[in-house]
Amino acid sequence: MVYEKTEDFQYYGSSKKVLKDILNILIVSEGKYGERAVKVIGDKFNCDFMKLNYSGDFEDIEINKSQLKEIEKYDLVITYLLNPDLTYCLLKELSNKPIFTIVGAWSGEGFKKQLENFGNVICPNLMCDFNEEGVKDKLNKYPQLKEFLKYFGAPKINIYLKDNKIDNIEILRGAPCGSTDETLKEFIGKEYSKKTLIDIGLRVQHFCRAGKLRIFVEKEGKKSKAGKCLVEGIKII
Repeated sequence: MVYEKTEDFQYYGSSKKVLKDILNILIVSEGKYGERAVKVIGDKFNCDFMKLNYSGDFEDIEINKSQLKEIEKYDLVITYLLNPDLTYCLLKELSNKPIFTIVGAWSGEGFKKQLENFGNVICPNLMCDFNEEGVKDKLNKYPQLKEFLKYFGAPKINIYLKDNKIDNIEILRGAPCGSTDETLKEFIGKEYSKKTLIDIGLRVQHFCRAGKLRIFVEKEGKKSKAGKCLVEGIKII
């Protein structure tokens, strides 16, 4: 994505060829989260949304069989399921498939370890806080993950200055929730100073979809971490 200042208006559009035929991605939800990510990821790859139907509780959960069959058509699945038992049940069903799953919603390091033991799963701390380095042991076996990380994950941004103003912003990789794009387009044409990066880090928290700080559990909220991830990924040129 490239944002550039012109004489009369601000332009923002895709800087890379849309790769619709390379990856088929499915976002699975209980209906509350994930719809915005479908639009953002869908600008690059084929991306669909599924509200998962199931019955039962705990270890007796049964997922709709026709939906399970449909999921097998995809290369990569991103889950935003809030029910941990449902998440585990789905990943267990997919554990012997050539599908890679990114878990966008999880809670507890023990649960994360349990899910990642399936092998074809990664549970990022934030959807904007993982890159090739953190999953390098999986990239050769799951090339779809490598392809996804070319465009989504920990932000990689080039900001170009002209006469000390932000003249052009090139988004090489951004958050799949769209917060990277929404934040940076507001800074086109702005004067650059030492405070600018602080402002960017604070502003992205408005668009971030991560949960709020959990008191007594986290020392730093996820939205604050998302701000740091964005700022750390910026290169001033």
